[in-house]
Amino acid sequence: MDRNKSDIAKTVLLLCLYLTINVLFVYKFVGRTIFSPILISILYTIGILGIWGIYKKWGFSLLKQRTIVLLSGTLSAIIIGGIIASIILIDPYSIRVDRWSATSFFLDALFQGNYPYAVHTHVCDTNYPSPFPLWHYLNIPFWVIGDVGWQNVFFFLLIMGSIYYYFRSWIVVLSVLILLIMSPAYWWEILTRSDGLSNAFLVCSTILFIEKYPLKIDNRWWLLAIISGLIASTRLSAIIPMALYLFHFWLALPWKKQIGFISIALGIVILFFAPFVLWDTNSWIFFHRNPFMSQTTPGNSWILLIMISIAIIISYGKMMFKDCLFSIAVFMFMFMLVSQLGVIWATDFQVTIYDSCCDISYFTLSLPYIAIALAYKE
Repeated sequence: MDRNKSDIAKTVLLLCLYLTINVLFVYKFVGRTIFSPILISILYTIGILGIWGIYKKWGFSLLKQRTIVLLSGTLSAIIIGGIIASIILIDPYSIRVDRWSATSFFLDALFQGNYPYAVHTHVCDTNYPSPFPLWHYLNIPFWVIGDVGWQNVFFFLLIMGSIYYYFRSWIVVLSVLILLIMSPAYWWEILTRSDGLSNAFLVCSTILFIEKYPLKIDNRWWLLAIISGLIASTRLSAIIPMALYLFHFWLALPWKKQIGFISIALGIVILFFAPFVLWDTNSWIFFHRNPFMSQTTPGNSWILLIMISIAIIISYGKMMFKDCLFSIAVFMFMFMLVSQLGVIWATDFQVTIYDSCCDISYFTLSLPYIAIALAYKE
């Protein structure tokens, strides 16, 4: 297959993934109303394909630079306005989504001197904070000003700034903004004060910065090891895109530097976890309640091993950066799909899309890479 046909096939697949993620949200939440979820999903799909098709065919050629910048600013203002309105108007306790309280209650407990990984969220007393320590620390400024939901503004601006920094193109920024503003999955993240996509924005921004700067692993391997360790200290899912991006370059290092890279990255993760491991050396509470317990189950551990093997195969060969973004987008989607199917399988197919156990919000972790790959401009 020649490059042009390959690019078309990848674009079609990326659009399918984008539509699948968002249609899942449309179907799930419209299904709780009087409207037909199937009909609304079909109308949404037709609308997105129409708008994106028209934009890609005429937008690039007809829009002037000044208009593109103005539209980018307008759409950014709409998104930021939506975040502000959601924080002001929506009581987070009224929502049965505990991403907000998982961080907010963690910091409440931390600054009160209580073991924070033992505090349950507002949804139920069996749900506990699952993000890793550094992610909670990054949210301290937003907690101080009154609501950790403000992190959605910061990380939105971070990813937009990173996209412009890498591409130096307002048309790419505008393309990503259009995809975000048309995404029910993204608006769900905003309305529920979820921090999952914000974490994905942080990881994606880091990858864009490393690639653009550039930080080369042959002479800056120790710095990339530090960055990888910091990213790994935010969330388990954050490790996946960084590993897919860096694995090929890590393989090219001499074995001593390979070991040094892993040692530095792992050492940073251990440093962030050490205070919680040593929080109580009498009861060793960390081993009874820690974030790993919230993120893994015996079934998911097998899925994790299988997907890691696939990831190694994918990232073994050197790729152009555009292809790397595509691979991350597809792999993140497939990883979350297999994980959710594993949950459904474990319950003998008793769990459906309408159940909270089927957490479709994890699919949003692939959205930044899908959007940027679709908007990619050489």
